[in-house]
Amino acid sequence: MALCLYGNFYAQKFQERVTTTDSSALIVYTHFEFGYDIVLADLKTDFGNFLSAGTGINVKTKSNWMFGFTFNYQFEGKVKPNVLLEQFKYTRIVPANGNDPYFISSNGGSTYDVKFDYRGLYFKFLFGKVIPVWKKYENSGILLQGGIGVLQHYIHITNPDNSVLSLTEDYRKGYDKLTLGFSLYQFIGYQHLNKRNLLCFYGGIEFSETFSKRQRQYDFILMDKDNKNYFDAFIGFKIGWIIPLYKHNPYRVFQSTF
Repeated sequence: MALCLYGNFYAQKFQERVTTTDSSALIVYTHFEFGYDIVLADLKTDFGNFLSAGTGINVKTKSNWMFGFTFNYQFEGKVKPNVLLEQFKYTRIVPANGNDPYFISSNGGSTYDVKFDYRGLYFKFLFGKVIPVWKKYENSGILLQGGIGVLQHYIHITNPDNSVLSLTEDYRKGYDKLTLGFSLYQFIGYQHLNKRNLLCFYGGIEFSETFSKRQRQYDFILMDKDNKNYFDAFIGFKIGWIIPLYKHNPYRVFQSTF
């Protein structure tokens, strides 16, 4: 009896010292992100800074290489007043109380609540590396990413009830500056993956450069097709929440008290 009690005591003592470490593992995860982007180059000519939200799926290998796909929706970017004045130089257009939305005013004095803002769709294929900072968290650390993608952006025009005839669905294509191009992408930040899923996140700074062209066959301002080449760029500040879909179990490390 005494021998059994002695054995149980040391078995419990042994189990108390069992720990798990967050060893490097194969992890498949999805993510949701939000960002604020500062426009540069040709993009700055027409638009102000904008917001973005996105999602995607990634795979991190046991050796901490990673690859994946991300989609971002870009919105809430102001259209520069000089662009609107140029676009609608034959129509009276004035801001409401000095800010958006803009009103288009007819010669008869009627006003129409027409809104203009930047919208973008950004598809990216990413690859990168996680560089651990602490040995205890081998799936977390400095995150370096690069990638290629496609960016489409345009002036989004809201014309309630088609009240302005020159901005109905067919006509607005001559004003929206629809642009499409091939993009290069870079990101540097920090990623934290934890056994408790709610504590998985990342954040950092992104850089994007796009070589683009207008896609409409006719531009009402040029009275022709716009064949110029454009260079659109932005710097973004991004945070995201990670939801692991699959994670190989971490190694268990046993420490004996003997």
